[in-house]
Amino acid sequence: MRRLPTFGWALLVSIWAGLVGGAVIREPSVDLVPLYAVICQLLGLVAAYWTMREHDQILESVHRPGRVGMFIIVLFFMMVPLSTVFALVLGDTSAVGVATQWVSYLVGLGSALYVAFAGGFDRAWETYT
Repeated sequence: MRRLPTFGWALLVSIWAGLVGGAVIREPSVDLVPLYAVICQLLGLVAAYWTMREHDQILESVHRPGRVGMFIIVLFFMMVPLSTVFALVLGDTSAVGVATQWVSYLVGLGSALYVAFAGGFDRAWETYT
């Protein structure tokens, strides 16, 4: 697939990643919410674009909206429980607590990108339909 459409899909996915990451990671200060959201979006954009370029045949299928939906669901259900547990155990504002929440974001992002754009969706589609 060409680079511009791939970038467009990566941008769409990164907006969702920024929204979820910026909302779920508990910041030590409310002033950091926009900064965290932008950082999450930029990380999501780079990771999504790289994943989609590595698996460029993925976006040629007809399941593109399903892939984005699957990305959102997996990101949310991986990141929210992990970050909630880390925040409860380690605290919201401690450096270790915030760092582990960032790790939960990266785990959620990687899992969601794998499931949606690196073959997980295709395996589920072939198995259950």
